[in-house]
Parts: sequence; C-alpha cells; structure tokens
Amino acid sequence: MNLFNFIKGRVSIVDVVSEYATLKKAGLYLKGVCPFHHEKTPSFTVSPHKEIFYCFGCHSGGDVIAFIAKAEQCTQLEAAQHLVERYQLTLPEELLKYDHDAQAVRNDDRKRYWQLCQLVALWCHEQLKKNTQPRNYLEKRKFNQVTIEHFKLGYFPNSPQALKELIELIRQHHFFVQDLIQANIVSENKGHYFSPFADRIIFPIKDAMGRYSAFGGRIYRPDDERPKYYNSKENPYFNKGSFLFGFDAAKKQIQQQNAVFLVEGYLDCLAMVQHQFVNTVATLGTACTTEQLKLLSRYAQQVYVLYDGDQAGKQAMLRFTQLCWHVNLELAIVELPTGEDPDSFLQKGGNLTDLVTQASDIFVFFIDSTAKGFANKTLHEKMEVIRELLEIIAKIDDPLKKDILLQQVAKRCDIPFTVLVNECNRHSPQTATIKLQEQVPSPPATQVLKEVPLLEKKLFSVIINNMNLLKNEDEEYLIEYTSPPIRDLLLKLRTTKDEYETIDFSLFFEQLSPDEKVLMSQLLLECYEYEGPENLDYLLSQFQKKNWKSFVTDTKIKLNRAKQENNVQSIQKILTQFQELKQKLVSRGLI
Repeated sequence: MNLFNFIKGRVSIVDVVSEYATLKKAGLYLKGVCPFHHEKTPSFTVSPHKEIFYCFGCHSGGDVIAFIAKAEQCTQLEAAQHLVERYQLTLPEELLKYDHDAQAVRNDDRKRYWQLCQLVALWCHEQLKKNTQPRNYLEKRKFNQVTIEHFKLGYFPNSPQALKELIELIRQHHFFVQDLIQANIVSENKGHYFSPFADRIIFPIKDAMGRYSAFGGRIYRPDDERPKYYNSKENPYFNKGSFLFGFDAAKKQIQQQNAVFLVEGYLDCLAMVQHQFVNTVATLGTACTTEQLKLLSRYAQQVYVLYDGDQAGKQAMLRFTQLCWHVNLELAIVELPTGEDPDSFLQKGGNLTDLVTQASDIFVFFIDSTAKGFANKTLHEKMEVIRELLEIIAKIDDPLKKDILLQQVAKRCDIPFTVLVNECNRHSPQTATIKLQEQVPSPPATQVLKEVPLLEKKLFSVIINNMNLLKNEDEEYLIEYTSPPIRDLLLKLRTTKDEYETIDFSLFFEQLSPDEKVLMSQLLLECYEYEGPENLDYLLSQFQKKNWKSFVTDTKIKLNRAKQENNVQSIQKILTQFQELKQKLVSRGLI
C-alpha cells in the first residue's frame, strides 16, 4: 500500500467534495454544480462506491487526491498532505519506512512550525478577549465580532507573566521556548525573554491551505512611537512575497466570482470583507510581487486593485504595469478619493460598488497618470514619458489592445500614431508572457473518447465492475478489436492482473496515469447503468457480431501465415477459436 491508497481507504470522496459543492442523490451516484467551472445545470457526478468523480462539462475527473489537487490548485503530493492534515490521519510507521511520499508529507519540522504558529495565534486570540484596550481600538475602528472571529485577530500582551503563560502552554504541547525564538516570535537578551509583537494587535497569516504560518502586529496606542506594523521575519516556511493575507478564506469566493479585490493592508482587507466584499486579499504591507499575481491568476481572471488615494498609493498602482504583463490577468484600478483608503472610505459610508463599475484598465490608468501635464513638460521630459509608455505597451501580446492603447497615447500626447507604432516595434519584450489562466482544452483522452462507439463503452464498464468474470480468450479478442483508448486500458488491466494475485478497482485505478484516471472516471459514470455482471455476455456477443467480418478476414490472414510457417499447433488454435465463436453467434441467431 502506498500513501495515496492509504488516504483513499480512510477518507470518503463524498465528505471531501461536499465541502466544495452541494451534492444530491441521483440513483447510485451523487450530482451537483461543478466547483471548477460556471454552470447552471449540474453535470458534476460522484461515485461513492468507486470513490471517483467526473464533470461532463469541464471534463475534470479522478479520485479524491485529484479532486483536492484541482480544487486547491496544488500538486498531488500537496493534496495528499492537505487530506492527512484535514482529517488528522496518522501515517503508519511501515508506510513511512518505505514510501518517500509519506516521508515528505510527514516532514516533522514543517508541521511542528505550523502547529506552533497555530498555538500562538489561538493564544493571542484569547488574550484579545481578556484585554479591553486593544478590543476598544478595534470597536472604535468599527470592526465587529464576526470579523474578529473570521480573521482570528489577537493581542500579544506586554507582560512577563503573559509570556510565561505562553511558554507553559506550548510546553504542554511538547514545544520549548527555543522553538518560539527560532520562529522569531520571541527574542532573548541576557537571559530575559521578550517579543517584538508585544502590545500589538495580532493578524495571523495563513498559507493558501489555511495553515498558520506567520503574524502581522499593529500598534494601537496613540503614544506608541514604534513602527506601525511589525511582520514575522522570513524563514523556510514563510516568504512575504508569496503570501496574501486572507487568501485561504477568500479563495473559494474568488474562484466562484472569477474576480478578486487586492488591497494594501490588513485593516483594509478586514473592512472590505466586513462590507461583503468577501473575495478580498491583501499584500503584507509590501509591494505586490509577481508570485502573488501568479497565485491569483490560478483562481481568477479579473483583479481590482484598491490602494490608498495618496501619491504613494498611486505610485504603487503604477508599479503594477511592470508586473501584470508577466501574468494573463485583467487588472483594473479602483480610484479612491485623495486621502482615503478602503477602510476609511467604507467606514464613512462610501459607495464602493459605484467606484468598481468605474474602474480603469491598468494600462489606461498608466497612460493617464504618466502623460498627465504632457504639454507643459520639456522636450527631454516628453521623450522620457513616451519611452516609459512604449516600453510597457510593447510587452502586451494582444495586437488589438496594443493598437488601442497606442491610439490613446497618440491622442493624449498629440503624436502621430504611425510614429508611435514604429517606435513601439523597437521595444520588443525580452521575456515571453507566462499565460497561467488560459482556457485549458479538454484532455486528449476525453476528446478521443468521443470517437469510441457506445457499445464499447458499455462493455468496458461491465468489465471494470466485474474484473474476474472475463475469460482470457475474450480478453484477447477485446484487446484486438476495441478502439485505442479502451484497448490501452484493457492492456493495463491485463498487466495488473499478471502482477497481482487479486485485484480490485482501487488497486487498478492507482496504476493509471492522470489522463487515464479522467478517462476511466468518465467511462464509468457515463455508462453506470451497465455495471451488472448479467450484461457481460449480451454486450460481448453484440460486440463480436459487430466485428464478425473483420474477425473472419483476420482469421484467414492468421491461418495463411501459420500454414506458411508450418505451425500445426497455431493452425489448430486459430481454427478452434473460429469455430467456437461461430457456433456461439449462430446459436444466438446473430450471424
């Protein structure tokens, strides 16, 4: 048994899928609206007894591991890790001894780090409930209890006694103060322990899978002269440039709406979510990175950027034009009134929905901002502006969009369009666009399956549901006359039978490639009504009747070849097989 089989034997695909989609019973199976693409009529099907799923709309399919990998946009190994943690599975030592995947999933150091961060986050959350001043600050900022609970906001007390309580708490869970120091949660100076997060409101930071990984701390006292924010230092398990605050909770809504709001700070994110813009995430107080945009592009096509309305915020938004050509995203700038940020704007009752509908395309915003006051600039300044604009526009793949933007520049700067086109052609991009959100075509196997006759699909469905009923001679016949995708699966079935004394569906399914798993899932869920063993003989006879003429022709060729080789044994075998099949079909009136 390997890691994947161990997980699938202990986790129900119905339980897992039900966290992402609403399923309703439909005969032997369950159906629901697909969580992977927009649809009105449910085409997503789950087989509880086979532990597989298939969507007849987007052609996604496979087992519970494949489902999580698709839903969480991660590798199969990361999906296995997610399931082990989500369902608190204990991996047996025998499996850990021989299975490299199981060893990677266990990775004690990484898991211990996440567990320690979770302990600290929940402890801080409890401390917030006990301390009125930081709680009053949040109430003054109009954050309600639902928001505080949703983000598990906390408080790190500035007292030696509180720190002793935290150290005692983690000891009860087999952690030591040195673990807190290595995680940069606590520091030591001449035998005295203190925390850089002390007397700060705590914002727990989770990774995309919802694991506590770091912290952001904010001062709240008016007389506190320390830097406003303090974030966890980077370490092997936390990189600021690849994390987004609130992403783990927002990703499902982001995927469903195919859009995300990107803000600059923790409080902005809290305010947006509290005002029902639940598909909102925030950078960690730093400039947005390509890695963060790549992460978003796996879940949505449209990104609305809401940064502060001051000069620094506008400069940050302009930097997006340097990043967005690396990913295939539609970025739009939502301009807030000068001096406002999303938090202050919403708390004052501002209508953000209206501003969203008026959002500017990132490139249009870039042109308007960069070319502002163009007529009053010196010749040198004008040339710098034009070159800055063209360097960005030249990197756009879409020729129509490029032409439209060049026309806008020509109109805004009063420069002939042809001059700009010629100059733009000189600025060829140095790197190709990374297209992460392209429409993925149906897997090749699924396309090929459209050409497979329905009779073959029905017959294969019966065979897979009754693996031990098929005789060797019938298996040989089917391998010879079925269509390529079915033939390939039958060949793999025969190989698996030869390798194992007894096999079942789960064991066979694990031998398949990802594409073959999708193909298998589609075949079984498409022809589920033909699972019963009583259908095997009838469908096989119909298939043999359909291919009778080809069988006769092939028999003559084989017979002539055997005669030329003077192979008496082969001649006898060919004639026997021919007579037996002929008698069978004649007796049933099929030929």
